[in-house]
Amino acid sequence: MTTSHQTPRPAWARALREARTDLGWDVHRLAVELLRAAGPEATATTESLTRRIREWEAGRSTIRERYRLLLARVLQADAEVFAEQPVGHGDAARVRAITSNVIALDEMTGGADLLPMAVRTARSAHQAACTSGGAEMASAAAEALQVAGWLAFDADEHLLARRLTSASVLTARAGGDRGSELFALAQLAMQDAHEHRPDQARQVCEHTLDEQLSPRVRGLFELRLARAQGHEGTPGRAVETLHRARSRLRSEAQDRDPPWVWWITEAELAWHEAMIHADNGAWGQAVELFESALHGRPATYHRGALNDASHLAHALVRVGLWQDAQEVLATTVAPMLGHIRSGRTHTLLVQVQQLAHQAKAPASVRELTDHAASVQ
Repeated sequence: MTTSHQTPRPAWARALREARTDLGWDVHRLAVELLRAAGPEATATTESLTRRIREWEAGRSTIRERYRLLLARVLQADAEVFAEQPVGHGDAARVRAITSNVIALDEMTGGADLLPMAVRTARSAHQAACTSGGAEMASAAAEALQVAGWLAFDADEHLLARRLTSASVLTARAGGDRGSELFALAQLAMQDAHEHRPDQARQVCEHTLDEQLSPRVRGLFELRLARAQGHEGTPGRAVETLHRARSRLRSEAQDRDPPWVWWITEAELAWHEAMIHADNGAWGQAVELFESALHGRPATYHRGALNDASHLAHALVRVGLWQDAQEVLATTVAPMLGHIRSGRTHTLLVQVQQLAHQAKAPASVRELTDHAASVQ
């Protein structure tokens, strides 16, 4: 008689198999769903991913952070159950890796499904930073909190977004990470502008602009200030401030520039200028700028493209350009619905639907807005 000494599968491997079988899926179906969630940037084949899943479930291969996040989204589970161990005091590098992958997936698929996991990771990292007192963990936790705050903002959960972003400011300050603190402050100003609190946004921006900043960081806060000025009913002044920000943001990067300034592109600037005009009812001027933003996005920036296209459709409906609105809704918005999940974009599309019906738009346009508003 012989006794088997086979090593038991680790808990994360068992959790993966249980989550899959609970849905009644075989390994091939899970591979298909993962590839669908990853979108056009997926590099694996169904066959290779099927083999990889079998390796994961057998415990012979660990799951990289990016795949853990995709699995969490597809299986509607907590990504941490697929990890070898939870975030701990010495895991600043791992927290940063998770945050980096969250950012990449947010650009491709939107952040609605990523938010619960991102919040848990950020809070675990924050707790670890408070316990250890280490500057590196504090910096990683501040970044995780800021990104989770962004996801909450995109999910239209503004109170949660404000709490997370404020916690990022305080955590970065405690850890001496001025770059992360500035980014979180800029995000607070963004939230203030979105919620039509221009006085608060302006106060944050003007206080920060009194400091010594690199040109590109100064440009970011001038961009936020321009949006606040637009909300205050001074669009001419707002556009002037935005043009000043654009000039600074076009300057060459400096060694003291934080790494997060990468996302401030010409397309982003065009979108903000369009929003200044839209906030003041100049919808005709906004149309051209929203078009410029949409066509200037990188091919991989799917969430941004859907947001741009939805704002463009909104502006076109406002000015009654029905054929153009129909084309944008049919060729750009509709194909991304379901794949990209953004709460604030969905809220906007519901507004577009209501406006189209109020304006008695052609039936084809109303049907497209009805469909857009129905897909969460």
